[in-house]
Amino acid sequence: MNKRTIGKPGKAVIFLIIIAVMLSGCTVNVSVTQPDISETQASGNNSLIRPRSTEHEYVHGKEGYYNLLEDGVDFKLVSQLSGTCWICAASCAMTTGCQKLHGKNIVFDQIELLREVYDDDKEEGVFIAEGTDKEKFGGAAIFVLNELSRGFGDGLAVDGAVDAQNWTIDEVKEGIRRYGALYIGIPDTDSYKGNHDRYYTMNTPSPDMAEFDHSIAVLGWDDDFPKEYFNVEASRNGAWITYNSNYPLDYIYVSYDTPFDQLYDTPFFLSVTDRYPKVLSHDCGCWQKEPVSTGDMTVTANVFNEKGTLGAVGTYVLADDQDLLVQIMTPDLAKCLYSQKCHADHAGYHVFELDNPIDVEEYAVAVSYPKGASVEGESMDLEKVIHIGITSKKGQSYIQADGEWLDMSEKSTWDRIGCVTNNACIKALYLTSAGNAI
Repeated sequence: MNKRTIGKPGKAVIFLIIIAVMLSGCTVNVSVTQPDISETQASGNNSLIRPRSTEHEYVHGKEGYYNLLEDGVDFKLVSQLSGTCWICAASCAMTTGCQKLHGKNIVFDQIELLREVYDDDKEEGVFIAEGTDKEKFGGAAIFVLNELSRGFGDGLAVDGAVDAQNWTIDEVKEGIRRYGALYIGIPDTDSYKGNHDRYYTMNTPSPDMAEFDHSIAVLGWDDDFPKEYFNVEASRNGAWITYNSNYPLDYIYVSYDTPFDQLYDTPFFLSVTDRYPKVLSHDCGCWQKEPVSTGDMTVTANVFNEKGTLGAVGTYVLADDQDLLVQIMTPDLAKCLYSQKCHADHAGYHVFELDNPIDVEEYAVAVSYPKGASVEGESMDLEKVIHIGITSKKGQSYIQADGEWLDMSEKSTWDRIGCVTNNACIKALYLTSAGNAI
């Protein structure tokens, strides 16, 4: 696929962090342990969908139709536990993405992922107010990405997140074939739903932004799906085939008229890997919504001290179609030991594998960005329930301005750059000591 066939160039923002309390806080009456999905349970869940009869049953054609789960991708549809739709949708995206990109099937437990994201014992990241039920509260894909990119579970790490904001229908289709399922947020309002010839459907052509409160994953599409099969009649035939953890035994067909882009939850293609058992990171994710620029080329660096074999470098790229320069340097940033040019087709989080893995101990990783660098930003409170806690320490991260390396933890640097930077969003991913995957 050509590097410019998906996405729009020149995006200035990757993550718009305006997250309401109701975000993905959808609930269904299921057990608090991993449920055994039964016909009875599914029927109870599906009762939320308003029925409307038609005179015939539609069967899709061979052209203009695609479903990942009918094309060799393995993913078990499961019911969400309370308000974990966002975890279920992210799991689907990560599982299918790993299979498409790496040929491996990695299965996730939604409660284990929830505990990783909302871990109270971490030093920084996403925190939920004391007394809040984490299983019911909800969340967003950005929470999953930012936390799991630092490594999780038994030697796993997110190694890719493609931002699909403002993509066309054809671009999303090509993305699904290449990257796996697409995580999206939708308006989960009963009046938009229907049951037509045993097809569960939804169409919300002009949703109020406040109605986006649920997360699902797009598995495929059907160009000929009848427009009459939606409670809110669509302007054209065609629907996305989606996995909805509220109704795990059946797909939800979402009209092409329903937009994916909304303020609360960025649509993402996600993938994970077991290639890098250790990830070093000073940052807890990219929470600064605008890139930081110091000129035509912005350079940031992180200093690390850990013996091992460096196999890759991870960073957030805040606009499509960029050529970056990755450099491994001495810890004083005085000398370059290794350099490699890297290309990012799309905005998102990228892990760039080094052509030649390097044995390291104390060193720095510098990345040069032509369209602005990604930084943590500052701590923030969202709706008094979510707290994004961000810290930085002297000697961890630097940004170059007028040929001078400035410590990103210092207020004098913030004043000079024009924003609170805290740490640079650069991660060091290690191979095993033998330089091989797990």
